[in-house]
Amino acid sequence: METRFFNGGHCGQLLALVDRRSWRWVRFHAVFLAVRHPREGWVLIDTGYGGRFPAATRRWPFFLYRLATPATMAGSTADTLRAAGIAPEEIRHVVVTHFHADHIGGLADFPHATIHHHADAWRTLAALSPFKQLHAAFLPALVPDWLAQRSRPIAAEAFLAGTELPFPMHDLFGDGTIQLLDLPGHAPGHLGVRLPGAERPLLYATDAYWNAAQIAGGVDLIPPVLRVQWDGRAYVETVRRLRGVQAAGTHTLLACHAPETQAFVAGNP
Repeated sequence: METRFFNGGHCGQLLALVDRRSWRWVRFHAVFLAVRHPREGWVLIDTGYGGRFPAATRRWPFFLYRLATPATMAGSTADTLRAAGIAPEEIRHVVVTHFHADHIGGLADFPHATIHHHADAWRTLAALSPFKQLHAAFLPALVPDWLAQRSRPIAAEAFLAGTELPFPMHDLFGDGTIQLLDLPGHAPGHLGVRLPGAERPLLYATDAYWNAAQIAGGVDLIPPVLRVQWDGRAYVETVRRLRGVQAAGTHTLLACHAPETQAFVAGNP
């Protein structure tokens, strides 16, 4: 099963936010994946910034998001796929791992796809006041009007405990190819993805961590950054469990913003 990685824009931040040992200014890329399923065709895992971030942050209070997260666009998600030889019209499914701006910015490009997400994610964020949505890094302007008609929310009960990984999992198509993991803490209904790999399965942890030092070196987030997670205690526990997966060596562990993930991104800005 083919898996391709793309950069859907990036933001600039101090590395010290996730690794206190360095104060370098670095890029945090908004990676999204295209997975070719043998029966369902191309499946997107997130959509990057998608070029709509500037418009979505024009109004108060969401303008503050733009100030806190200076983002650089990489064009539309549809155009990025076209440049790689994938027709956007072929995308039949989109998995939204969580509703942060750098993961749903290109969602509107796929009005004919089925949208899969944790039921708690959209339901929780839609009920918040604008300032609380801002605190949760959620931009409602990025959510297409047709989402309710095209979405297939995954109930919490659909995530079942397994023996191979210390996280509840949901088998998206019932064939073991794309398995969604409940990785709580970073955002409401935050999901990771388990995919087949050449030598061992890939565990794509999305935003459960941002730098390999958090997993391999045991470097913890500084308190201000930990406090802006949706559930700080759950986030810390998720990182602890991921450290166990890394130590066991049973999976290739990658995350959206981690620098090592860029080795899997070919020919994209």
